[in-house]
Amino acid sequence: MPRAGTLIGRAAGKWRQGGAVRVRAALWEEALGAERSRSELLLGKFQDLRGLGAADDAQDRRDSLRQELSDFLGGEVANTQASFEKLKAYNDELDEALQTLQNPRRKTSVPSFVPGSGRLAGDPVTIDILPPVRETDGPALVPGAAHVRVSLPLKDNSELMWGSDLTPLYDDRGGRLMCFTAFLPLGLRLVEVQRPSDVPPAEADLVVVLSVDPKSEADSLGIQVGDIVRAVSFVGAGPEPGWLDKMLGAETMPMQQVMKCDGRSAEEVTAALESNRENPDGRLVLLLERPL
Repeated sequence: MPRAGTLIGRAAGKWRQGGAVRVRAALWEEALGAERSRSELLLGKFQDLRGLGAADDAQDRRDSLRQELSDFLGGEVANTQASFEKLKAYNDELDEALQTLQNPRRKTSVPSFVPGSGRLAGDPVTIDILPPVRETDGPALVPGAAHVRVSLPLKDNSELMWGSDLTPLYDDRGGRLMCFTAFLPLGLRLVEVQRPSDVPPAEADLVVVLSVDPKSEADSLGIQVGDIVRAVSFVGAGPEPGWLDKMLGAETMPMQQVMKCDGRSAEEVTAALESNRENPDGRLVLLLERPL
């Protein structure tokens, strides 16, 4: 017969698990609410713009998309990640169709620093998709836009993982993000560029790879000119020792951490990379994003 402590432990475990499920459902419910409001705005805008444009396949698709979105909203929508992603996909497609209808845009030429090859490189990395946020403490994570958490390995064999939350620039699921583990010297130079108009808006410039030396560490890893630097590891001051440890002579020890690079200068990011010389094993981590 199970002991009372065992039964209480099992019950507490089930209660905690249920609480986590409720919290997750509440987060997706909030995210769905924001997308529903966006849907209402888009459908209203669609009504205002009806009749513009030629009767072509694009107009047929706009009409069918409007109907699909209305049907989806009219049904029972579960507070889940799948429901949010489906509603967001409808909204994104309808928004793009309406913008094209109202303001036809010409394709802009690709800037010279953007790499010619779209192939991805880097180490395997875990990317968790999370609900959009309403507020943020930095430009790397844009309120109301896609939100992912990338687990960056700060020690060999993934003994220490650092979760970096940000908004992907070119793929809502983070499919263009790349993680690299490297050693100094890297053999690359960085430059600040103005944020492109076709990525989630934020008041922050970006840092990109300006050049890569042939046969360098960066070259051998597959880093390319035009790759966008989203986050890097750096060595800074670790946690303050407790009062007792201080009495015994303990001092603050250097600790490897992660710095998000949106809105930073090229000099700041370069200095952060160089600080990894203080890391005992000499390893550093870069999180890059390759434009489409």
